[in-house]
Amino acid sequence: MLMSIERYKGKTLPPLKSHTTSDSKSGGIGDIEVLDENGEFFEAVEIKHNIQISSTLVQDAYQKFAETPICRYYLLTTANPNVDDPKTVNPLIEQIRKRHGCEVIVNGILPSLKYYLRLLSVPKLFLDCYSKNLKLDFKQSTDIKEIHLRYWNELLESQL
Repeated sequence: MLMSIERYKGKTLPPLKSHTTSDSKSGGIGDIEVLDENGEFFEAVEIKHNIQISSTLVQDAYQKFAETPICRYYLLTTANPNVDDPKTVNPLIEQIRKRHGCEVIVNGILPSLKYYLRLLSVPKLFLDCYSKNLKLDFKQSTDIKEIHLRYWNELLESQL
């Protein structure tokens, strides 16, 4: 994706860290981080499973990047609906944008993935690479389980 979308030209994606390590201990600000040409944070993604995005989660995320210049911070979830209370979450997001300059984006992970895949000229290349990386991570660590691989394959089959 970094090579195909103009916004990400020159940016890098450091290796993913274990999800058993907290961001504060690892020095990170999210589950996925994109670095700019100087090695500084450009964007970060925090992913929640079956947890709606709340004002508390937005505040917790802001605490991670409050002292860090960053353009965008994604809070993505598998929960539906994505946000527990838009009347409290949306004003907080706007307040962070005005105070910090960071655009906080709250969404479902699948709609976000579908959106970004549409921007790629050959989405299958990304999906093949991601599938390969999942299998590799499964063999090398304990973060990815066999059930994750099965679910990913089912998801691919249902969406393609």
